[in-house]
Amino acid sequence: MLLHVRSLTAPSSSRRTVALGAGLVLTLALGCDSSGSSLEEALAKKPEDEIVAKNPKPRPTDKYGDPSDAEFKAWNRKDPEGEKHLYKWDTANAEKMMGYWEDITCLKEKMVEEGQKAFGSEPGSPKEEEWFQFKQSFIIPVVDGWQKRMFAEEGTRILEKSKLISHFLEAHELVMREYPAAYNESDKTALEKADAHWMVVEAKIKKYMGQLGKEDVFPTVDIDDAKSIERHAKHCEDVLKPPDTSGKAKKRKGKKTSI
Repeated sequence: MLLHVRSLTAPSSSRRTVALGAGLVLTLALGCDSSGSSLEEALAKKPEDEIVAKNPKPRPTDKYGDPSDAEFKAWNRKDPEGEKHLYKWDTANAEKMMGYWEDITCLKEKMVEEGQKAFGSEPGSPKEEEWFQFKQSFIIPVVDGWQKRMFAEEGTRILEKSKLISHFLEAHELVMREYPAAYNESDKTALEKADAHWMVVEAKIKKYMGQLGKEDVFPTVDIDDAKSIERHAKHCEDVLKPPDTSGKAKKRKGKKTSI
């Protein structure tokens, strides 16, 4: 009777040991399937080896065979007229497109001017606050608004008509993001990278205009010529003014001035 009482009052750890042992025996028993394979064999099997395709369909054959060299050459040819329409459009609209480029140049110059004022300023300082307020009133309303108005005027199909537009968008992204980010962190290296990126884009545009024979319409500013400086300043003044949201602005015709 005493032994019976002790077995009933055995520690819980002993009961867990007995339960685990029973579970292990059950697992080993189940590990041997009906085919008689051992536990080691069952564990060694890969599920993908058990997959057997049912009624596999034969792979269709090409009844026409491989293309001949002449057929492949005809398919792989380059259309000699492929990009000529782009060159024709850009040539005919070179002056207007270079007006857009000068617009972006004005936006970049303003961003650099204000960013330099805030470069190295302490967080929370008056200079840092002025920089913040400038970004609020310039990046979205003016810089982003300029791009939206350009597409509204030209239509999104200008992406298909002109090879210049991709360069414009690349430069626009610099003004929208790379330059502000560099000035936000007062990061001299990031600023140098942005300047180098700008120079590459500008060189591509200048080279392309030369290929079109339109290098004379590429906008430049002669720092020794007061009239050249005044003309550029007037152009930038029109670009940087707050956008007209009254709906009264007329679509420009002929020579482009500024958006």
